Amino acid sequence: MAGFLGRKVNLTWGGSAVLGIREKGVTINGEPIDVTSDDDNGWRELLAEAGEHSVDISISGVTKDDVFLTDLFAGNVQKEVELTWPNGKVLTGLFHLGTTSQTMPYKEATTFEATLSSTGEVTYTTGAAT
Repeated sequence: MAGFLGRKVNLTWGGSAVLGIREKGVTINGEPIDVTSDDDNGWRELLAEAGEHSVDISISGVTKDDVFLTDLFAGNVQKEVELTWPNGKVLTGLFHLGTTSQTMPYKEATTFEATLSSTGEVTYTTGAAT
């Protein structure tokens, strides 16, 4: 698989691009179900089906707007999120804005961080082979 620039992975929150993003991270969870019993002679056994699926997205960047801060105070904490890769892969679903923070260092750019957690099913579409 060929690499690509992280800045070419785009994220939208409620259909609008979030300004100033520098970094995006995606954690995909398929939480296992432990079905170990005495019959397994001390070896852990996991059910082939996940007990819970979730996707968490962390983003950070230079503050260019207050969309997350505004939405948190207005109670608009769940919106459709779309993450699009340059080769056409797309991850989309309803996400909950769990946390956002801003850092205002002296003589430097104000930055932000936010964490988005899936609520409900997330769809993943594969893109072109790279």
